[in-house]
Amino acid sequence: MLKYMQTWGLTRSLDPTGLLPQTQIRYSCRAAAALHQQRKLRRVQDEKAAREQRAAVLADLAQHSLSAGQLALLRPTAHQGQRETKRQRLRRALAHQRLGLPAPEDVTDLEPARIVHLKRPAGMRAARKGLPIVGMEQEVMEAVAERDVVLLCGETGCGKTTQVPQFLLEAGYGSAAFAERSGRIGVTQPRRVAAVAAATRIAQELGCELGGLVGYQVRYERRASANTAVKVMTDGILLRELQTDFLLQQYSVLVLDEAHERSLNTDLLLGLLSRIVPLRRQMAAEAGSGVAPLKLLIMSATLRMEDFAGNPALFPAPPPVVRVPARQYPVRVHFARRTELHDYVGAAYAKVRQLHRALPPGGVLVFLTGQREVEALCRRLRQAHLPGRGFDDSADPVSGELPAKGYGPPAGGVDAFGGDAAEEASEGADEARAASDADWDDFDTEAALEEEEETLVLGGEGFSPEQLAAAERHLEQSQGVVLGALADTKQSEPAPLHVLPLYAMLPAAAQARVFGACPPGARLIVVATNVAETSLTIPGVRYVVDAGRAKAKRLEASGALARYEVGWVSKAAAEQRAGRAGRMGPGLCYRLYSSAVYNDAFPAHSEPEVLATPLEGVALTMRSLGIDKVSNFPFPTPPERGALAVAEAALVALGAMGPKQELSAHGRAMAALPITPRHARMLLQAAEDVAAGAAGAAQALPYAVALAAALSTESPFIMVDSITAQDDDAARRQRSAAGAAHARLRAAGGDTLSALNALCAFERAGRSEVFCRDHYLHARNLCEAASLHTQLARALARAAADGPLAPVAAAMAAAAQALGNSQGSGINEILEPPGGLPPPPAAVLQRLRRAIAAGWADQVARRVHSAEYLATRQGTVDAGEGSGKRRAVRYCAQATDEPVFLHPRSALARAAPEYVAYTQLVRSAKRPYLAGVTEVEVTWLADVAPPLVTLSPPLDAPAPRYVPAADAVLAWHGAAYGRHGWELLPMARPAANAVARARLFAAALLGGRVLPALAGLRAALVMPPEQAAQLTAQGQRRVGELVCALQSAGVDSRAALAAAWRHDSAWLRRELGAWVRPAAHTALDAMWPMLLSEAAAPAAARIRSDKAEDIPETALLMPSDGEADTSSDKMLHIIPLRPRANSGPTPAQQVKNGMLAHSKAAPLPP
Repeated sequence: MLKYMQTWGLTRSLDPTGLLPQTQIRYSCRAAAALHQQRKLRRVQDEKAAREQRAAVLADLAQHSLSAGQLALLRPTAHQGQRETKRQRLRRALAHQRLGLPAPEDVTDLEPARIVHLKRPAGMRAARKGLPIVGMEQEVMEAVAERDVVLLCGETGCGKTTQVPQFLLEAGYGSAAFAERSGRIGVTQPRRVAAVAAATRIAQELGCELGGLVGYQVRYERRASANTAVKVMTDGILLRELQTDFLLQQYSVLVLDEAHERSLNTDLLLGLLSRIVPLRRQMAAEAGSGVAPLKLLIMSATLRMEDFAGNPALFPAPPPVVRVPARQYPVRVHFARRTELHDYVGAAYAKVRQLHRALPPGGVLVFLTGQREVEALCRRLRQAHLPGRGFDDSADPVSGELPAKGYGPPAGGVDAFGGDAAEEASEGADEARAASDADWDDFDTEAALEEEEETLVLGGEGFSPEQLAAAERHLEQSQGVVLGALADTKQSEPAPLHVLPLYAMLPAAAQARVFGACPPGARLIVVATNVAETSLTIPGVRYVVDAGRAKAKRLEASGALARYEVGWVSKAAAEQRAGRAGRMGPGLCYRLYSSAVYNDAFPAHSEPEVLATPLEGVALTMRSLGIDKVSNFPFPTPPERGALAVAEAALVALGAMGPKQELSAHGRAMAALPITPRHARMLLQAAEDVAAGAAGAAQALPYAVALAAALSTESPFIMVDSITAQDDDAARRQRSAAGAAHARLRAAGGDTLSALNALCAFERAGRSEVFCRDHYLHARNLCEAASLHTQLARALARAAADGPLAPVAAAMAAAAQALGNSQGSGINEILEPPGGLPPPPAAVLQRLRRAIAAGWADQVARRVHSAEYLATRQGTVDAGEGSGKRRAVRYCAQATDEPVFLHPRSALARAAPEYVAYTQLVRSAKRPYLAGVTEVEVTWLADVAPPLVTLSPPLDAPAPRYVPAADAVLAWHGAAYGRHGWELLPMARPAANAVARARLFAAALLGGRVLPALAGLRAALVMPPEQAAQLTAQGQRRVGELVCALQSAGVDSRAALAAAWRHDSAWLRRELGAWVRPAAHTALDAMWPMLLSEAAAPAAARIRSDKAEDIPETALLMPSDGEADTSSDKMLHIIPLRPRANSGPTPAQQVKNGMLAHSKAAPLPP
């Protein structure tokens, strides 16, 4: 061994130094050899044991081998009661094939498959075959069966809106035969028109009547029954149902369509349903709960799925995404080499003329930003192609009956409700320049059309060349004769144009003209806003000219000011526009901007509505649902925390929430009304005035309902400056006529009341569109307001006396009695008379202005007086000097620190009152304007908006005292209103100190100011009654005993005194007797029954007038937060005030001291 080790050099490793003895090395070698033998033996033994164990296991398995039939049973199966998926069936078939068994049948464990056979008309069955979604039914329903939340992505036109509800019907959802799927199929749409159209189409395909198996419900209409299995509705309707049934137990599956539009209501529903769906699943797992699971399908037309699938706040586990392949004809997109940044309307005009001369038949769809631009381009195209005027081009583009007029404000523009005078002037200049270029020379069309850079082709997947050629031939045949563009453009005149506008303000009849047949030999040109992106499919469109812009309303960072600006659309919207050219066949899209601008300046997606709208309604809705932490709500795109804070502050100012953020009775009533919180608060104020018995309040209540409806829609008045005609003289005549017609409807109290006059006149005229045309009003807006008026009247007439609308129900009954109707009957006729409401009288208008002050209490502006105005008022400057031009009136608004102005078209532009309430602030290109203004009185503000009033410590003068008119001990405070601290008249509220209240009440009681009968004993008192209020006299026995008795019993008002005497009629007899001389005790005993009777008498029977010198100078009553027993929801009445003798410095002194509206000085004199 040693020799062997030496041969391989192993001894060197044992003795690297060579210093060990040779005997020791031999001993180590023998030990190493023995260890090696032991390891080898152990290894052999382990291998033998393993072989024996393996042989034993194989022998055991041989005794228990499975037959081929038994192996076939080991197949993957579906869940109990569910159909096998396609993958599961394939796996089972392969297992049978490997075993040599016949293919298995499609069976379900324990229960039959849930299938409902639908009978469709033969024509509808053939039409469904061409929809891409039909080929994806298996994938869609497999995803629904396996998961509770499914995302479905399919482009517009794939058929998902109409076919997915039918898939669900066939799978047993909405059927009473399957208990866990017996709930309805709910489908939401963001718009009323889309909801009605979808329900109508589904009913047609199923061959049933609308309102039976398939129904719908929108804001003003409902066609559904107890047997309705598919209910199509707007997302707002489903939100309303959530407030009464948070679990939505009447539904087994919900389909949220058009989720990519990211409307505010859809975002709210997504956040709520992301919590309701797992809650339903959890409750369904509990035995005996009686709750079935809820399925949720989110359908989107774009690939913007990361907002949902990749949002852990919504869905911790990402839901599956089913993508439906788009079936769109190829669209070749051309980008401009140079982007026209200013005159893009002119660029669109040139492009339309070029392609009309050079390209084959096909309609043209032009995308611009607003109505003004649409009408301008339509007029310019008609003037340039006079042959087209024979095809109804002289008709009114709105009604088709009168000569051309421009109707309505530009998209996003506003009039007295938010008009933009500077923008109007600039757009008018653009139109004048455009008209002067009507004879613009055409470019060489072929060369011009090649000046674009062709960059991409959209769509076209799944089409063969033969199919594309067939589609082109069919499209050309549908266009009628070949247009002049196919002829020699140098020697023949091109075919005429059939030019039609399309924008949101058009009446439905005018919008329908784009779907009608085009006159023979003419090319259809549709000039539209972004309403034609996804909502409508215009037949015959083969070419799209896209300006790439849209006008949108955006909130500034503070949330106080809104501005209407033209900006680039999103890339997703641009693709939607281009896709309009590929609906009927291969098409072309000409973009009036370069690819560099598209890549660098265009956002990927449009901004969600939740980031561009006030959130008062959102916060109130969630509070009414019991969601206290609104900032923690799982929004798909969370709004700024500052915006939520502003919304909650507005709800506190409106009285909807208390100081601790709890929902008040006002808030619960406001949440129950189908209008915004501000309109609801205005309506509640009108109802409270009726309940308080205020003069004229009962007559004003029906008008308040109509006013809430009128203010919930856009302005009914057409902008005078937007009216156009064929020539300048005709335009001036029409504008003059419009101004005169509007003047007859204007109200002196403000723009909001003018809208009420327009609505009342419209309803008295039978809701006639002819009336709107004659008076230059928007028929679409007035029809919507009238429909909302009907809905509100019905909702209020049904208000229950024990629900959140109990105060409104009581006001309805009081109004019915006051107007000569029996209790509880005729309320609907009072709120909405059959013939319409007559013009409101002056007393009613004043009541309505007060109600408006309550609804927009935090949106009040105060006039800023210039030094020139104050000098004129002082008489140092002649009012007629330099007054040739009326200047803009400056105001200071509550919501912002910068000056704002009245719009020149406002009904209050000339009057310019001291205080106005406004519905919004709009920033134009020139300056910020007040929109929707109403004159309000400063004395109303503290009464209708106590949370906005800040009180100083109690004033020394006037001193605290008992006031019979209020039956309370009041202390006077300095008052400031709002964030700017505008000084109000001093205000009175119940004194906070209970001991002081008892002292002052004792003095008033002894002096006969509480009970007039005690005044007869004044001469018999042992000391003046005023001593009872003095601190220095509290040590005297008679003073201390009387004050202590009053304080112990909590008596500091006549009402509390009467209550104490009802419990013990002899109470306070001894304490009062101590103040009367002994000789007068008999008189006090004889007077006692009279005192008890006076205390129990109604207030109106015992209050006497104070002396003029005793009336506090300025006293408004406030509810108390202190020890006095007053409710925070109860408003105390205003005491009649006597004006101050010296109300402050003169106007000249105020100018000298710089006391303008931005300071906290007292109100300036008018």
